[in-house]
Amino acid sequence: MRIRANDLVILFSRLAIGSVLLYAGFMKAVGPSAEFAAVLETYKLFPPSLLTPLAIGLPYVEMWTGLFLLAGLYSRQAALLSTLLFASFLTVISAAFLRGIDLSSCGCFGSDILSPRYTFILDVGLLVLSLTTFRLTKLPPPLSLDRAFPKV
Repeated sequence: MRIRANDLVILFSRLAIGSVLLYAGFMKAVGPSAEFAAVLETYKLFPPSLLTPLAIGLPYVEMWTGLFLLAGLYSRQAALLSTLLFASFLTVISAAFLRGIDLSSCGCFGSDILSPRYTFILDVGLLVLSLTTFRLTKLPPPLSLDRAFPKV
């Protein structure tokens, strides 16, 4: 099997996106969900009835998406989901910036504190990688489980 430049771009993108999503989801999942729900409340975007379900469910969506990207299983679908996740994260952070909400932490990595401005830049880069991965994986990429398991 011959590896092309696009294959390496897809591999790098999958590994980068998958690692960040797995880490971010894990850090939120092992922490108290009430802590993440409190961070979500500071955005003033979500109704109180959604805070706890979001705080509990979102980390697992991130982790599963990250695992699928790392393994290269359903790569195109996982890249699409990661694109939607990063677009959502950017929308929420942008809305907070535009409304002048001072965020001490965006809650993106659980109790790890990363400035929301740095997180915004990171999310832009990961959104670009997610879109690139989605566009380049029309066929199952080499170095992925997509090649090992035929689609039914």
